[in-house]
Amino acid sequence: MKNIPVFALLLASSMLCSQIKKDSIQNIEKIEILVKKKLLERKADRMIFNVEASIASQGMDGSETLASVPMIKVDENLGTLSIVGKSSVNVMINGRMLNLSGQALLNYLKSIRSENIAKIEVITTPPAKYEAQGNSGLINIILKKNPNLGFSGSIGSNLIQRTYSGFSDNGILSYQTEKFSSSLKLVYYDSAKRSDENYNIIGATQNYSSSVRKDMWNELTPSISMSYKMNKNSEAGFEYLYAHQRSGMDIVNRTRNISPAGQEENLLTNTFHREKEPTHTLSAYYDLKLDSLGKKLSIMGNFYKNNSDTEVNFATQKLSDNTLQNVKTLSLVAPQIFSAQADLELPFSFGNIETGIKFNQFKNNSDLKYFNLTDNGYISDGNRANLFRYREENYAAYFSYAKNFGDHWETKAGLRYENTVAESYTPSTGSGNSYRYGQWFPSAYVSYKKDKNIFSLAYSRRINRPGMGSLNPFRWYSNPYSYSSGNPLLTPSYINNLELGYTFNNKLTTSLYYMRLKNAFGQVSFQDGLSQISTYLNYYNTNSFGLNVSYTDTFFKFWESTVAVNASRQNSEIFGLDAQPQKGNSFSYSINNTFTLNKTKTLAFFLNYEQSLASRNVNYYYHNFSDLSSGLKVSLMEKQLQINATVTNIFAQRFRGDIYFTDSVHHINNYWDGRSFRLSVNYTFGGQKKKIQKKAIRFEEKDRI
Repeated sequence: MKNIPVFALLLASSMLCSQIKKDSIQNIEKIEILVKKKLLERKADRMIFNVEASIASQGMDGSETLASVPMIKVDENLGTLSIVGKSSVNVMINGRMLNLSGQALLNYLKSIRSENIAKIEVITTPPAKYEAQGNSGLINIILKKNPNLGFSGSIGSNLIQRTYSGFSDNGILSYQTEKFSSSLKLVYYDSAKRSDENYNIIGATQNYSSSVRKDMWNELTPSISMSYKMNKNSEAGFEYLYAHQRSGMDIVNRTRNISPAGQEENLLTNTFHREKEPTHTLSAYYDLKLDSLGKKLSIMGNFYKNNSDTEVNFATQKLSDNTLQNVKTLSLVAPQIFSAQADLELPFSFGNIETGIKFNQFKNNSDLKYFNLTDNGYISDGNRANLFRYREENYAAYFSYAKNFGDHWETKAGLRYENTVAESYTPSTGSGNSYRYGQWFPSAYVSYKKDKNIFSLAYSRRINRPGMGSLNPFRWYSNPYSYSSGNPLLTPSYINNLELGYTFNNKLTTSLYYMRLKNAFGQVSFQDGLSQISTYLNYYNTNSFGLNVSYTDTFFKFWESTVAVNASRQNSEIFGLDAQPQKGNSFSYSINNTFTLNKTKTLAFFLNYEQSLASRNVNYYYHNFSDLSSGLKVSLMEKQLQINATVTNIFAQRFRGDIYFTDSVHHINNYWDGRSFRLSVNYTFGGQKKKIQKKAIRFEEKDRI
């Protein structure tokens, strides 16, 4: 032993320690720590639903997963997505605002699998970082980090049977390296449904309108996204989405009109409506990490362009004298949006600071032509044609500060300033309107956590600017006598939200809220002899008090159930309109149940029921509405193949309501082909596992188109 050199002993000892360390690391890498995530979490400014912890959310697409989240309502038949107590909702993917809405949004969500969703954030009072536009909540879908190096992807197909058959297909192909990430997505759908709409006006003049309509949609939406990590501190990327949309309606309308003198007139109108709507959306970003503590600068830009080319032909027969009027209208609406923003995140030991600036510009040029068919062909009617130009610019800056106090208190406060300059012009009349205003939008949040109890309090002030359609003075004719139009004189409404939340044991969540809506606008209809005219007006203020309660739990390891109850009381005042405000309550509830039918949890049955009792709001009365849906979910090939079958609105419920004015009552009785059978099949494939994070881009202005 004494003949061995000291340096040799040291070298052998070092090699042995290195090998032991290496083996330990290899062993540690093989250890799997299984921690059951909480189903619900409450943060200061949002509620979090962990998809992985929910049995009901497994083996579903993105839209079905959202429907299982408390406070979120998804209506596949109407193509709507909403948060209880909010008039609208914006959807984000990893913090990036989706540039889609309506049926296009739901079809996009169907291309996302629940297995790829980590959690869903429901933000009912958005903080200062986000646009102050709209009485809207935010839904942020957090995807899991893509674990695949090389090529991976998925393909899926959906069949829907209503009165007419329809289908949608989607495919995703991704390629990733350690620094480069790319994704190509393709969504295609072709669908149709039957609508039965009845709108009756009972007053001095009585008008009974009944329409049977076939609605058709066809859309091909390819999109591509790429990102590249230039070094450990900087990353850049872009996303381009093109939507080739075609839609149409075939309408048969019968109108019976009785004058105050008792004279009766009957109209029969056949309408052919076709629209082409190519849409381009380009978004880009650059991220720069300023230090190793989390300070980051993000720069983003977005561009949106859409050319909506519409042709509407209608033939109206007046039965009293058996005359026939043939009309053609051609319209081109070309909205355009540009936005740019910079956000700075500054975490310090004394709290986290977020600040940023933003600029966005809206432009819209519209052209409507009206032609009457005569013996000499179509003749232009200049009195019913119109041009409209609109331009709006918004400048915004925000600052927010967040700090945790110990393990129990979490606080956040922010202030946003937005300055708006807008002008509209109608060349045919030489009339225009312009306005400029600046507003402050504060927000504040605080939450307290102790054991299984979480209390939270949130406040935010928001603005609801009119959308481009409600500002456009175009007269969209449904027959030679009746039309709907926008109102360029509309002004924004303002909303104050206050919400008190409570969560117990990550299963029970409640929220008590108050909302003050001032100078609100909406669409109203008037009867003028044989003509029915619809336009937009600022005409009411509303105070709303509401309570949302939901409880989610698993029983006997195979049955997951969510029970939700929503109640509210509204008190409205109406101005500038002869209408009767309806003071009253609203109450709705839902029960969602998912039963796992085998030990491997690859076969599940679900049964969901929801009901909205009769309610009143502003000058509206809504009748009772209920919905029963059920289906099966099957997972095969280690969950790579998912098959779902669903039946919706089994009772085929109709939507009924009444609108009260001082001199008349309007009755609505509609059915939008709610009963349907849906069959979806989705297959995923992937490559070598490696976690890579994907950047998200925000584009919040799109919903105002």
